[in-house]
Amino acid sequence: MNIDIFIQGFIPLALAHFIALLSPGADFFILVSSSSKNGKVAGILTAFGIAFANGLYILFALFGILLIQNNQILFISIKLVGALYLLYLSYHLIFSKQRELFTNDKNIKKTKELLKNFLKGFLSAILNPKNSIFYFTMFSISSTHKIPLDFQIIYAFWMFFVVLFWDIFIVYLINSKNNRVLIQKYSNKIEKISGVILFVLGFAILISLF
Repeated sequence: MNIDIFIQGFIPLALAHFIALLSPGADFFILVSSSSKNGKVAGILTAFGIAFANGLYILFALFGILLIQNNQILFISIKLVGALYLLYLSYHLIFSKQRELFTNDKNIKKTKELLKNFLKGFLSAILNPKNSIFYFTMFSISSTHKIPLDFQIIYAFWMFFVVLFWDIFIVYLINSKNNRVLIQKYSNKIEKISGVILFVLGFAILISLF
């Protein structure tokens, strides 16, 4: 394995991916809802659903990029859309306001059907078109650096397992009231820092196109 080539593609991809995970989105609130209302097991199953949906988008993006990377107009267009999307995300994160993350809705009953929790997470992620744009952007970065396919497959597995384990980690965090206080306190600061980093990454992609 050529470590230099591997790291050249891995660092920007892994950094952007993890920063995106740090900022609370639709999947985060689904996890909060499932875990706080239906328990830890429900939250973990929801995390698996989210991860599997992301896994499908990761595979779609990886092989989609491989098919179109020789079409420079289409390839550059995807990078442009992806860069603009990262800038769009960064804008909303930087100027986001403090939100109430944890609510207690006693009208929602606990469900005994474990499959429902998995499907809740899966549908939340698979029906979010922003995921496809994000992963296409990530693999367009690694393809630009001529990263071999076997390295990109490793990246794909990395992103899948990072999503899974991060979401499970979130489930364990939010099952403690003390941790909820900390998450609520610092979530807005995390969003703003994440926004700045995504802005730099998006701007760097734009610069590389010209």
